[in-house]
Amino acid sequence: MTVYLALIAGIMLSLILAVIQGARISTIRMHVECCADMALDSALAEYHREMLRQYELFFIDTSYGTNDPSYHRTEEHIFSYMEKNLRPEETFRVPFARDLTGLTTDSVELLQAGVATDEGGSVLKYHIVQYMKDMTGVSLAQSILDKGSQAGDWTGQDMESQWDSAEEAMKEEIFEKKRLQEEEWDGEIPETPSDVVRRTRGEGILGAAAQGMELSNAVMPEGACPSVRPLNQGTGLSDSKKPAESVLDNGLLYAYILDKCGCFTKRKENSAMAYEVEYILQQCEQDRENLKKTAQEILWIREAANAAFLFQSELRVSAREVASVIAFILGLPEVEEMIEMVILFAWAYAESVKDIRILFKGEKVPLLKSADTWNTPFFQLLTYRGHLDSYHAADYGWAYRDYLGALLFLHGPEDAVSGLMDVMESDIRRTPGNADFRIDGLIDGMRAQIKVTSRFAGSYSIQRVYEYE
Repeated sequence: MTVYLALIAGIMLSLILAVIQGARISTIRMHVECCADMALDSALAEYHREMLRQYELFFIDTSYGTNDPSYHRTEEHIFSYMEKNLRPEETFRVPFARDLTGLTTDSVELLQAGVATDEGGSVLKYHIVQYMKDMTGVSLAQSILDKGSQAGDWTGQDMESQWDSAEEAMKEEIFEKKRLQEEEWDGEIPETPSDVVRRTRGEGILGAAAQGMELSNAVMPEGACPSVRPLNQGTGLSDSKKPAESVLDNGLLYAYILDKCGCFTKRKENSAMAYEVEYILQQCEQDRENLKKTAQEILWIREAANAAFLFQSELRVSAREVASVIAFILGLPEVEEMIEMVILFAWAYAESVKDIRILFKGEKVPLLKSADTWNTPFFQLLTYRGHLDSYHAADYGWAYRDYLGALLFLHGPEDAVSGLMDVMESDIRRTPGNADFRIDGLIDGMRAQIKVTSRFAGSYSIQRVYEYE
């Protein structure tokens, strides 16, 4: 060896070793990044199967089939995937394989994770809206919003209270007129059609509209109501996602509920509650109570619309004739108009009960009636309960589910999301292996920090954001 070669050998050896070490560090960094990506991909691949099958939404269940949802379980799964990816030779026996990076996982920590129930269910709602935009577009949502807006024009009028007030005013007027006339009078007012219909009104809407129909007696399972219990908290929607708060987004939510949940006229198989949409609207424990309150709300809409038509139609002539006879018997022609009014209220109520019956049987009822779609002739008013199945089915109008969509709009998105979470949890708990399922154990993604150590080149830390879009 020459003196010159001896002098440069140390320099060349240092350069070669530095290049080798640099290549090792670059390889380690690339290996860590690839393994982290694969580990987080694998974690997302463990989506909850029933959530996807029933509701077509992707979420990770952090309980993994136990009764204890926890981020730590997801961290453990990611840790396990990291270890397998960093040292595949331990899993797959490859002859002469060597580990040139010497990497081991120190820790995995979820820095952020959006729980489905965060912020009143905004995470769940976001994914529902994205799914509906991808699958159906906005036409169905717009239809529900239009119907809800139209139905809103007929709410808040409380026709039954107006009926009661009109009848009370009529009776007071009759008694006052008779007192002023100073005539002998036994105080009895001839029975009017209003009195007959009023007695049936006290039996409740289901007693008439659902007579002869088999009704569910299901009760919401105890403990399956995230709307009334303390919930696990996450970090909400990630920065890349905007809350679904627009009117159109709400319409997509209502359309999703009508598509995925059962109701009186279209029941869902193996569901905890037979009337799921009605539960979402009313959130009572019993199916029958939910159906009763929902039918009553539709009845109020129908009463207002029917009364508006009846008070302006030629059909009221029949009520006026009967009112004239009663006023003549009383000797008080001036109260004829008041008697006519209470008869019209009763007639509108009877027609509305028949409308609910028609909806329960799967037929359509126009929001605004005409003489051709009016189904309760005046001569049947006293015995309308016996003629509820006597009607002409309309070729147009709203079906029962259309009225449910309008009610969802009127109740608002907060109630819709709250009730939907109860329905989802109760249904999934009925499937094998999910008896302890909790919707507040679902996350839609994560920001994870992974720390690894190499026995050749120190420690490394990497952060990755992986989530369902």
